[in-house]
Order: sequence, then C-alpha cells, then structure tokens
Amino acid sequence: MPEENNMLRRRIKELEMVNEHSRLRIQDLERELASGSTIPSVTQGPSMSSHSHTQTTPTPPSVQASWRARTDARVRLLCSLNRAGNALCAWHDSRRERRAYPPRMAPPGYLNCGCTFEEALFEESLSRHGVGSYHPGESVRMDPALRNPLFRLLQTRYGYQDGDFERDPRTGEWVEGEGNVLWERKLAQGTVNVRKNRTDERR
Repeated sequence: MPEENNMLRRRIKELEMVNEHSRLRIQDLERELASGSTIPSVTQGPSMSSHSHTQTTPTPPSVQASWRARTDARVRLLCSLNRAGNALCAWHDSRRERRAYPPRMAPPGYLNCGCTFEEALFEESLSRHGVGSYHPGESVRMDPALRNPLFRLLQTRYGYQDGDFERDPRTGEWVEGEGNVLWERKLAQGTVNVRKNRTDERR
C-alpha cells in the first residue's frame, strides 16, 4: 500500500506539472495574439465549424472532397457508445466522475462526459503529435480545463478543423496514412481503440 500511495503521489505531481506547463503555454499564445504577433494560420476545411480566417495552406480538390468523409469516419470510430451506453473523451474515460448526460442521452454532437465530438477528436489528434496521451497506461492526458480553451482559441483565431495537424503545410495534401481511406478502413473493420476495450466492462 505505501508503494501504491507513492506511485499515486508521483503521478499526481506529474499531471500537475504538465497542466501547469500547458496553462503557461496558453498564456504565452494569448499574449502573442494580443501583441499582434504573426503566426501562420491553419486551413479551414469542410468540417463541423464555420469560422472564417485567412487561408495560407492550399486545399487541393482531393483533400476538399475527402475531408468530410475523414471527419465522419473519425467521429463514428472515436465517439461511439461503449457497452454501457456512454461515449467519453479519453480524459473522462479514465475517471469515475459523474457524467454530464445519462447513457444514450447526450445531445447531438456531445459525449456523455459533456465534451463535444470536436473536442474529443482534437484530444486524439494532439496525442499523436506528442501532446498528452490517448491510451490508459501512457503518461498523461490533457485536462479538458486546458484542452478545451486551447481548442477554442485555435478554432476561433485560426479556424482550426479536425485534420489540420495531419496535412502537409506546403502542399495541403494529407500526410501519408492520414487521409479518409485509412479511417474508413478502420471503421469498416470495426476497429475499436484500446481505451474502449479496457474500460467498457467497468462503465
């Protein structure tokens, strides 16, 4: 028991350090925006939001045509209900907090934990770029109190859309293995992420 308590204390300290680092980074970004610093914008694609912004990355017709299909496949794969009737972001899936909505009763576009589909996709995309973690057993996950304001900041100021991090900034094409074909194949094969497999039975 003492060893488990020590491990928990170390984990809590690690999470606190990551959260503090993320909070300071958000403050830095907000200061840069307030001072008028020029930061290259990301490209708006035909996803779930409609914020306008200056486009600097080209959007080839092939990407334009596949963007919605890619996002839809990711939503169906990553925001699906588990066996208990809950759809949860990775952060909330690792905790036994009270759900915002009862099983199978979340409003359209929302998970039972209260996060939106877009926020859950953002969380997964961040994790694959080394920001936080998506699967249990890995180091950390970004607290929604930090993740969601960062998402809204990128969305509002730069029109961030799911998939922007997975495109070549020069050509606008999907980087290898990140187009709609991969995600639709995973969906057709019934691929379920590790997080759901490990937690379905206790939800």
